[in-house]
Amino acid sequence: MCMASLAWACSVPVFRYALERWVNDPYEVYVFHKGKLTYDQQRTVADLTEEGAAGKQHANVRLTLIDLSANDPAKPNDEQAMRLWEAQKTETLPWMVVNYPSIANKPNSVWAGKLSKENVDRLLDSPARREICRKLLKGETAVWVFLESGNKEKDEAALKILQSNLELAQKEMKLPEIDEADIEQGLVSTDEKGLKLQFSTLRLSRDNAREKMFVEMLLGSEDDLRDFEGEPMTFPIFGRGRVMYALIGRGINADTIRQSCQELIGPCTCEVKEENPGIDLVTSVDWDELVQPFVEIDRELPPLPGFGGLTDADESTEKKPDKKSKEDSSEGSTVLVAGSEVADQAEHSMSASPAEMSPMIRNIIIAAGVGIGVIMVLSFAFLSNRNS
Repeated sequence: MCMASLAWACSVPVFRYALERWVNDPYEVYVFHKGKLTYDQQRTVADLTEEGAAGKQHANVRLTLIDLSANDPAKPNDEQAMRLWEAQKTETLPWMVVNYPSIANKPNSVWAGKLSKENVDRLLDSPARREICRKLLKGETAVWVFLESGNKEKDEAALKILQSNLELAQKEMKLPEIDEADIEQGLVSTDEKGLKLQFSTLRLSRDNAREKMFVEMLLGSEDDLRDFEGEPMTFPIFGRGRVMYALIGRGINADTIRQSCQELIGPCTCEVKEENPGIDLVTSVDWDELVQPFVEIDRELPPLPGFGGLTDADESTEKKPDKKSKEDSSEGSTVLVAGSEVADQAEHSMSASPAEMSPMIRNIIIAAGVGIGVIMVLSFAFLSNRNS
C-alpha cells in the first residue's frame, strides 16, 4: 500500500490498484451469550473464527464472544461491547451483532439478530456477492449493483439510464497508459494490454432473503441511505469488493455515472485506502491467491456454504441472460445480470485453458526428446560400423 506522504499519482488505474493492493478491512462480529453454549451453538460460533468457515473461506470478519454472565475480574467484558449490548433492547440469546470495520467509523450496526447457522452463512457469503467477485477477478472495471425500490416504473427507467450510460462510457473512455516505472516498482502486475474497460450491472431486490445481509451492508454504507426507501439506488463495486458510493433516484443520470466511471479508471493517487471514498463488503475470497497478471481467471470459487450455488438463486433477483444479452455480453455490453455462471461454464468446457493442456504438451515434448535420442544413438552405431 502506498504511503500517505506520496503526493504524486501513479499511472495505475484506481480499480486495478485496488484489486491488487487494497486488503479488505474486517467486519466486527459480536456474539452475546450467558453461560456455556450448546454443542450446536459452539459449532456455529466456530464458523466465525480463523479456524472455522470464516478462516477457511478467507472471509474478512473478526469475532468477539461476550459472556454476559462472566464476573471474573481477570476477564472483564469489553466496555464498548457492553454498550453495544445495552443498545440491543432484547432478551434473546445468543445474539449476534455485525458492525462495519472499525476503521470506517460507522456508528450504526450492519445487522443484529439471533445467532444461527443460517445467519452466519448469509453473513459470510451470498450468490450476488459471489457473482460480483467472479466478475472482478476476471478483470471487469466495476460491477454496478442496482438495488430496486419496488416501484417497477421507477426501477425500469433508472436501470435503462444506468445501462445505456455504462455502455457509452465503455465505448468512449480510455484507460490511462501505465508507466513502465510503476510496473518495475511493483505497483501493478500487468501493463495496459492486460487491462480492460468493462462495466456490468447486477439487479438486486431488497426483499431477497438470501441477500439480506448484503442489502444491509449496502444501505448502511452511507448514513442517510435508509431515508430513500422508495428510490432505486446503484452502487459501483470495484477492487476486492469495495463499494464506492451510492447514486440515488434522479441522481442516476448521465453526468454522475460518467463521473463515477472516470474516478474508477483514473490514475491512482497512491493515498492510503481509507482516505478514498467507499467501504469494503464481507467477501469469502482468497484475493491474494486469485488476483493474477492479466486476470484471465476461469477457476471456480469454492462452493457457497448454505446455498445451492449461484445458478439456483432467487428468480426475482438473478435472471438468466437470454440469447440477445449473451451476444451483447460477448461484445463488452453492460447489460449483464447475475446468473451468467452457466453460460461461462459451458463456454469454458468447450475450450481447454493452457493450464489444462500442459500435461499433454509435456508428454509430447518428452516423447519427442526420447525419439530424437534413439535416432542419434542408431545413427552413431551405423557410422561406427561403417567406419570399421
